[in-house]
Amino acid sequence: MKKIILILALLLLTSCNKYIVQNIYEKSYVTEEQATIDIYNQLPLYSINPDSVPLNTWIENIIKNDTIFIEQKMIRKVVNEKSNYVFRLSKYTYPSGINYDFLIRFSGKEKDLK
Repeated sequence: MKKIILILALLLLTSCNKYIVQNIYEKSYVTEEQATIDIYNQLPLYSINPDSVPLNTWIENIIKNDTIFIEQKMIRKVVNEKSNYVFRLSKYTYPSGINYDFLIRFSGKEKDLK
């Protein structure tokens, strides 16, 4: 009887869907215009209307150092209770220039990943 319960428990655990954290999309840009165009092209792929969440309404995080200034803007799309997407635009200001990065990260159950 104990063996049957153990086998059933192992089958149940192995059949559960894995929880993953994965970068879906990541790209770097030299100009803000390139980044903005790409962001507004990517958002509809995840059922987000770009007009309903303009960049100036995204959550903002600013990090300052002696020589580096980092400004991040992000939004989150909840798929369900366990899964979500995070869209993050980062602006890196160095003494030598400015770079932009856009990242889409998925966290959640593997079955919810598009």
